[in-house]
Amino acid sequence: MPRCQYCGGKIDDDAMVCPACGESLVEEDTEWQELQIQEKVDEAKHRANMYIISAIVLVTVGIVAGSMFCASLSAVGFFGIVLVCLGIGCTESADRHEHKARNLKKRLGR
Repeated sequence: MPRCQYCGGKIDDDAMVCPACGESLVEEDTEWQELQIQEKVDEAKHRANMYIISAIVLVTVGIVAGSMFCASLSAVGFFGIVLVCLGIGCTESADRHEHKARNLKKRLGR
């Protein structure tokens, strides 16, 4: 009967986990883990790019609408200011996703 490489306890031939110490007896597939992390990095980058595009569009439309209609004190001028604020919020979301991508890349590099 084989023994656990970690604690020396007796294990079955087809055991995946040691019943004595709970350690995994199968090797982890690091290539699969790296692929999973890379997919998460790509997803985070994609989301960050979408937020940046949204921010550019919102800020541009907001500035144009705000500058055109703010002089006449219409509601559209106020709407332009709201769009600029939403665009600034999108940049924060983009930064959060870029930070997530950087952290995942660090994990991938280990």
